[in-house]
Amino acid sequence: MLAAVEHYYGPLRRGRVICNARDPDPYRRAARAYKKEPIILAAGRLWDEAKNIAALDAIAGRLHWPVYVAGDERHPSGKDAQLVGVRPLGKLPPDQLAQCLGRAAIYALPARYEPFGLSALEAALAGCALVLGDIPSLREVWDDAAVYVPPDNRDGLAAAINALIAAPQYRAEMAARAAERAARYAPARMADEYVAAYRQLLAPSSAHRRSTSEPAISRSTASCGS
Repeated sequence: MLAAVEHYYGPLRRGRVICNARDPDPYRRAARAYKKEPIILAAGRLWDEAKNIAALDAIAGRLHWPVYVAGDERHPSGKDAQLVGVRPLGKLPPDQLAQCLGRAAIYALPARYEPFGLSALEAALAGCALVLGDIPSLREVWDDAAVYVPPDNRDGLAAAINALIAAPQYRAEMAARAAERAARYAPARMADEYVAAYRQLLAPSSAHRRSTSEPAISRSTASCGS
């Protein structure tokens, strides 16, 4: 996202990337409390084209496991999302969503646009294998800890999910990679980086110190001369 800002608005003198974070405890507790079930889970506004839930809906009948989706079904215009293949759970409170993530073996987010993807982080902390949209921001966050599919490749999406379903060892390996990668997005690290950014912003630059100190010297000299 920093690269995108610099591309459209020009170079920044002091650009800084601070990744989001989640408290891992609720999701790890859910992973311990529940045995993984043959469930594919997705989360996000069902009507949001950026989340691309429609792609999951279109291929749900070709998948060997059911697809459940947690999220708001109603568009701000008042219309409900028209999805027939996935099983909507509605908008869930955080504790219930954590429980669903603890039960799901696969989490799918075939996003067209996603600056970071907090729901994928929650899923990884809960022990899910990740299937994500092949976009730069998600690759940056997850590297080799997820399976990637171009958002418009619905055949590829079905094949990737069914491959994870058919190979329990592969699925467990990808879930372990995701959990390990998720550990780096810790709240303490995010907080430390924000504090460092605030300190940098609050500290006057050397140029600013010179510009504010020089007039004071001039006024002092003039006063002595008078």
